[in-house]
Amino acid sequence: MSNNSSSSYHHGNLREELLNQAEKHLLDGSVNELSLRALAREVGVSQTAPYRHFKDKNALLAALATEGFNRLLVTLNPDGLSADPVADLMTLGTAYVHFAQENPEIFRLMFGPVLLPRKQYTELFAAGREAFYRVQHIIERGAEKGIFGKDDIPSMAHTAWAGVHGVATLILDHGDSFGYYHDLESQSEKSLKIMVEGLKAHPPAQ
Repeated sequence: MSNNSSSSYHHGNLREELLNQAEKHLLDGSVNELSLRALAREVGVSQTAPYRHFKDKNALLAALATEGFNRLLVTLNPDGLSADPVADLMTLGTAYVHFAQENPEIFRLMFGPVLLPRKQYTELFAAGREAFYRVQHIIERGAEKGIFGKDDIPSMAHTAWAGVHGVATLILDHGDSFGYYHDLESQSEKSLKIMVEGLKAHPPAQ
């Protein structure tokens, strides 16, 4: 290994390099067999060096999942909120589904069982909550405008999240049946529209 590489790792790039290498293993399906010692050999550092950044393999995966949430957050309403909460919620839902389609491996890591309970990974938990609050904020704005109901906004936000996540997961894992009557893009849009419609405020029955 060159002195330049050693120097760059010494100055803080090792953590990023370990994450990059771990993501490669995630993408090629070999992450289950991965170890911190194996990663150390791949990047050319001592077998103990990765432990300065991650206490174990799951801590490394949690950091990778956190980076996934950070990427997801960038895609959710990147141009800011509009005057139309319904359009904003559709934009967010569509971006969420597209993120899952384009990043299936990291999406499954972000929401899968490997990193449970998530509260033990502070940064991962906070990143997930930030994504949820994006949904809740849109619904709060819609409730203020009288578009969405306002009885229990957190529960409405959870329902919206569950609906969007369900669409994304069905496309990833059961796309052949989910798009049986329509192409996936069309079916996704229809499902999101139905979900948003259910959040709207409705006049009381006479």
